[in-house]
Order: sequence, then C-alpha cells, then structure tokens
Amino acid sequence: MKTKINKIQIAFSFCLVCLMQVFFAPPVRAQYKDSVTFQFKASEQNWTVPEGVKTIHINAYGAQGGSANGGKGGKVESDMKVTPGTKLIINVGSQPSGAEAGYNGGGKACGNGHGGGGATDIRIGGSGLEHRVLVAGGGGGAGYGGLGGPGGGTVGGDGIYDADNAAHIAKGGTQEAGGAGARAYFSPGGQIGVGGDGLNNRGDCSNGAMGAGGGGYYGGGGGGAGGGGGGSSYTNDSNSKVSHHQGVNEGNGKLVIYFTKG
Repeated sequence: MKTKINKIQIAFSFCLVCLMQVFFAPPVRAQYKDSVTFQFKASEQNWTVPEGVKTIHINAYGAQGGSANGGKGGKVESDMKVTPGTKLIINVGSQPSGAEAGYNGGGKACGNGHGGGGATDIRIGGSGLEHRVLVAGGGGGAGYGGLGGPGGGTVGGDGIYDADNAAHIAKGGTQEAGGAGARAYFSPGGQIGVGGDGLNNRGDCSNGAMGAGGGGYYGGGGGGAGGGGGGSSYTNDSNSKVSHHQGVNEGNGKLVIYFTKG
C-alpha cells in the first residue's frame, strides 16, 4: 500500500513540475538580451543583422483600419533564421485618418468612409512585394455602418454590415488572392499587398461612406455599407515557431526584433 502511495506522489510531483514549466516559463523574448522597435514611419526603415546573430525573434503588428470601428490589426510572432550583415527592409503600417489609405497597402475609402489599415512587413533582397518574408495584416476601414474586418491570420476577417446578407460582406485576403469586395456595391476586391478601395465599379461613392480593405500579404476587399475586409498575414520558410493572431492591435502598426549579439 505504501509503495502504491509513493508511486502516486511521484507521478503527481512530475505532473506538477510539467505544469509549472508550461505556465511559469519565461516568454520567448526573455531569452534574448537585445531588442529594437520600429514604429510607424511613412517610408522604409532598415536594420542590419549584427555580427554573431543567426536567429531573431519577431513580433509584428499590422495597423487598425480607420475609425474606432475599423478592424484591429493582426499579429505575427516567429523566429527567423538570418545571416549577419543582411539588411532587413521594414515597413510599418499606419491607421489612416478619414478616407485616406493606410501606409503600406491600405485601401482608400470615399466620402465619410474610412481607409484600410496598412500592413507591417519585412523584406529581404529588395523593396518589391515579392521580397516579403513576413507580413502582419492590417484591418479593414469602417463604412457608415457595421465593422471593418480584423486583419491578420492566414485569412483576414470579413467586413460586415448585415451578417445575414452576403452581398454586404467584404471578404478578407487569403494566401492566394485578395478578398472579394461587397457585391451589393460592386466594390473592388483586394490585390497582392493592397486592400480594395471603398468605391463602386464606376468609381463613385454609392452611399457616401464606403470603407476600404486592409493591406496584407493579400489585401481585404472594398466595403459597401459596411467596412472593408482585413488583410492576411504571411511568413516564408525562413520562419519557425510561427503564431498568427487576428484582430489584436489598435492604432498604428509596430515591429519588434529580439536578438542576442555574439
């Protein structure tokens, strides 16, 4: 009987240790001694990988779509293999004011609608969209009703005015294509890197307040009565331990790099 009790106590102690390691383990970034933070700036920013650094940890946040009802930006967290001396080109998205487009791919709205939030990304080897290695999607801008779609995730969130009427839904961007625009207003779909504008197919502002899609790997669709769709996030094969979070960031985007110098 005593032996049986001892086995139970040992098993319980082992389980307790495992739980403590899970719930009380330091965050990944605590493993790194150094960090650099990039806030929104309406131009490219650069960071060169220091000597001795072969892996960095990244927290990237897309921008929220325009207005308090704009979709919140997505978050991407990952480890990335790097080579010392490599230049990282960084674009941090903005939450737009009014109908203007958010920096780095947000669509432009019309009338009293709100522009799409810009994506936040890292590019290596050039400034073109094809050089992106990590993207955190931006949220869709609000229209005159409903909500902008949340940015982020491998598929961005939908911008909705009437959830029961599919014609008023602006779809989020995916890994293969931009989100479709709201059919009721013939709004344009998103494209690679860019959210759809809040306009109808004639280039007019149908209801005086059409929201735009968020920027992303692929942008969200343009909105109609409701908001635009959210942009999708993305990581390439140089990333590991990737986690995607949809609709978590308010305001402008941000990117934080954690590393330890050799």
